[in-house]
Amino acid sequence: MKSNLQRWAAYFLVFCLAFLPIYGLAGQVAQPMRIITLAPSHTEILYALGVQDVIVGWTQYEDYPLEVLDSEGWVPYDEYVFVSIEDELKKQRAVVGSFTTFDEELIDALQPTLILAVEPLQEPIVNTLREKGYNVLWFCPETLDDVFDMMIAIGEATGTKEIAESIVAKQLEEIAQISEVTKDLPTVKVYFEISHYGPWALGAGSPMDQIIQIAGGENIFADTQSLAFPAENPEIVARNPDVILTPLWPHAGAEEVTTVREIVMREDYETIDAVQNSRVYFYDSSMLKRPGPRQVTAILKLAHLLHPYYFDNPPNSVSPWELGKIDALYPPPAPLP
Repeated sequence: MKSNLQRWAAYFLVFCLAFLPIYGLAGQVAQPMRIITLAPSHTEILYALGVQDVIVGWTQYEDYPLEVLDSEGWVPYDEYVFVSIEDELKKQRAVVGSFTTFDEELIDALQPTLILAVEPLQEPIVNTLREKGYNVLWFCPETLDDVFDMMIAIGEATGTKEIAESIVAKQLEEIAQISEVTKDLPTVKVYFEISHYGPWALGAGSPMDQIIQIAGGENIFADTQSLAFPAENPEIVARNPDVILTPLWPHAGAEEVTTVREIVMREDYETIDAVQNSRVYFYDSSMLKRPGPRQVTAILKLAHLLHPYYFDNPPNSVSPWELGKIDALYPPPAPLP
């Protein structure tokens, strides 16, 4: 009798081990994780957390890390053409849309268990998807702390919270080390151009604004509370930046970005220190504008452009740009105190 009870107990244990992970304690089928990212920054976070295999859909703008380019069916954003939902479903990861548009029918077909969204521009998409019953995590980071909290929240949602916390701890340590150097360096006045149409400038109250500060710069529009706003060229001239930054990114079209020549030829720009000293640079928009695991790389990149005597061009970033006449701001370095 005892041996039969032991035998049935063993059978029951095997049943539990085999089927409880599938059905759960409530008797419901547990779905495998299937994530759609509506921004390249979230794709980067998932890769950093090591859970990239659960991505089933993303935008046409994915380009980092480099493993993304090896995904079956991937093409550069400027070459992407939507053919059909059936065609997208054949790809390793379907393209569900751009940053501000999406294909609702395709998302339904992908059956995601989690959708990741970012920035106020995606609020209409978020509202639509939540009304359909989808689990959507939406973040609008205004500070680097918000970015780090976002990474930890995504880690928690994907069962990788400890990895996320480790990444954040390392980034905070590196930021403290950078700040320790830049606090004793001359402050460089920076005009950060979001887009040459307008032009649109970076205001205060964003992770990018903080990146400039940590890198040893001062946003000339730090007194304007806005992620981006249309600036007036006479006001830019009057604020006389030491450095002008304008965006560039992989596969950018001629109509999407501008040239250094166009900038220096703007009315009265010849009086600006940045133009006189050839310190008009391109910045990697795909790195500096994405809140995620490359924030420290972005800070180091900018620190290199602003203070090249003290910071090397960081690894895992684009080639260094022309530094211009940096001696116009301060002489070659003496040892830090």
